[in-house]
This record gives sequence, structure tokens and C-alpha cells, in this order.
Amino acid sequence: MKLTKEISADLIKKMERVLGRSVYLYDENGSDLNGSASGISLLALKSIQEKREVTEKKEDKFFSCVPVVYEGKNIGAVCVRSSKKEESQEFSGLAKGLAEVLIYEEFLVKNIHVANDLRSDFIKEILMGTKIRTTEDAIDQGDIIGVNLRFKYAVMIFKIDNLYDYYVKEHKSLRLEVARTKFQKYLKEIEDELLCSFEGEVQSCIVYIGEGKFVMLKEIRDENVDTLNSFEILKKDGRRIQKVLEKKFPERACVSVGQYYPGLSGLRKSYEDAKIAMRLGEKVVAHKKVFHILDVAMFVGLLNEVAESRKNELSYQVLRNLYQDKDLLKTTDEFLKKGMNLTEAAKTLHLHRNTLIYRLNKVKQLIGLDPTNFYDALQIKLGLMAHLEEEVSIPNALA
Repeated sequence: MKLTKEISADLIKKMERVLGRSVYLYDENGSDLNGSASGISLLALKSIQEKREVTEKKEDKFFSCVPVVYEGKNIGAVCVRSSKKEESQEFSGLAKGLAEVLIYEEFLVKNIHVANDLRSDFIKEILMGTKIRTTEDAIDQGDIIGVNLRFKYAVMIFKIDNLYDYYVKEHKSLRLEVARTKFQKYLKEIEDELLCSFEGEVQSCIVYIGEGKFVMLKEIRDENVDTLNSFEILKKDGRRIQKVLEKKFPERACVSVGQYYPGLSGLRKSYEDAKIAMRLGEKVVAHKKVFHILDVAMFVGLLNEVAESRKNELSYQVLRNLYQDKDLLKTTDEFLKKGMNLTEAAKTLHLHRNTLIYRLNKVKQLIGLDPTNFYDALQIKLGLMAHLEEEVSIPNALA
């Protein structure tokens, strides 16, 4: 995998649009991919070779360079400049996360190996296939193999880094064929242990889909749960799973959580949610280890393969209360336009500074994101970007 000028042009454009400042990108040899004379190629190369962030002051600016990683290998570096050292370091770290998300999207090659059993094949088909087209057909076929699709389900994905490699290493005395057979039994033990953490929820089921990943159809027993109110319940379930995995696989496991939607199409949408949440979560909020789709919903706009209507739907789920209050929407928009400067925003809005602070605190209460926090403000900005100065339409699926 190598970064090229063709790939980098779009990458740089997107990062600069989000960050609102110049971004410099370099390949693995420290060659400038911007086509500009930024004069920091040696700093970028040092960052790549030493596998760490490197900051240097040139004249009156600080330049911070950090390696860009793909599949465990440094393939280049991204650099950001600022008049303040701490600010340049903060923005370079964010640029790294954005770059790795976009690169992963561009070059991800899927290689999924599924155990050859009926349940795995069935779940793979209802989530990824096209043969089963209606909810009724899915229910009928599910009954045959003991998967009751009359219940409400959301989809979760668990990922355990180097699962097979670690297993083979720990059982290196076994012949490879024997190790593979025992590995299948080991996977079943993991599945059973996770299901035991949800005692009484007999309809939930887990299958291994390869590359250290498991998919779970998570039963939702609360009849009052719908798409817009399922976040807390499913996030709690995700944390419960992560707790079990962390004990067994310290620092090697993470969980992504899809939203609940009704019907067969809803299951497939929930699976897509979980895949997106895993892809973005590992790059943007990796330290959390549990990634609900709404945790990363604002960053979905960076993925080209996701339809604009889907991006709008996800951002609406997070910002819906803000969209419904036009005054707070205008206040938030103006505050972000003024670079989070309270004085300038208050002046433009003709508000007292304390009134503006009160409104921003109210926004935080409404949507759970704090406009005065840099990371939260970035998410809000990404969510609003497609809707600035436009009337926000409520997605049909949520109307």
C-alpha cells in the first residue's frame, strides 16, 4: 500500500475542509504529496522513521507531523501548522485519524471466511445476501434452524485482534489441521461465554465471520424500544460484552453497535451501522472500545460509499432536538462559524455573553454534545455541514 498524489488530492481536500486549515501529506519516503513547498519533508520523514509525533518550530509557526498507519504499517505522515505548539499537536492528531479513516475506506479489502454451518450461513445471508428478500421468508427459514426472527434485534460486531494467530502460537505443538479443528471449538466457547452474560435472552445468537470478528443478533426484549430511543439500551449491552472480552483478551477487543430498525431490511441496515461504527470507531474514538453508530455518526460524511440520505438520517438522529429549535440551531451555527469565539459570536447574534453561554449549555443538554468542547464541536460541525442555511428534512425512516 502506497500513498500517491492521485489518492492524496481528495484526502487533503477533505481534511482541510473539516479542520479549516492547511494540511500537508507525505508518502513513506517523506516526499511532499501536496505539490507545495512546505519545507518540512525531513520532519515528516523523521516522524515516519521514528514512528512518533514530531514537532518543530520554523520561524513563527509550529509544525507537528505524525505517522499515518495502514494495516499496522507506516505509509506516510500528515503535518499541520499553527502559531501554538499545543494546537498544532492537537490538530495533527485529529488529521491522522481522519486520514486513516479515508485511506481505510479507499483500500480496504474484505476477506471474510465463515464456518460452514447452517446457522452461520443463514445469518450471513440475512445480513449480507440477496436470496432472502422478505421478512416473512427470513422468519420461515429462521424457524427451521432455530433462529426466531419475530423478536426485535440489533446487530453488534466484536473484534479480537490476532485471535487465530494467538491461538496457533499457544498451541504450536499441535499439527496445523488439528489446531484448526480445535480453533472451531474454541470459537464456540467464546460465543457461549458471551451469550451467558445475557442470561434469559435466549433468542440472541453469535457467529464467527472470520478475521477475529463475531456478529451478534442482539435480542431486544423491551416492547417500547424503537429506533430513536434504543441508544442507551444497546450501548449498555455493548459495554457488557466489552467487559467480558476485556477479561479474556486484555487490550485486544472492541465492540461496535448498530442501531435498531424493524424488519429484515432493518437488520441489514443495523449490520451496516455496526460495520461503519467499527471502521470509524477504531480510528476516531479507539480508546472507548465500544462504538455505537451514533458515537461516530458525524464522521460518516467522510465515507464516499454511504448514501447522502443515510448520512442525513444518522446526523438527524443525533441532532434532531437541535434541528427542532431554530434559535438554538442558529446560535450553534454562528458560534462555530466564529471559531468557537464567545465574544465574536455574541456580538454577531446581538446577545449578552452570558446569554450565549446559557444557550450553548442548553444545546449540550439537548444533544449530548458540547459546542464549547473542540471534539464535540467538530462533530456538530460535520453534522451541520450538509444543512447550513438549508431547511433540514426529516428522513422518511424516522418520520
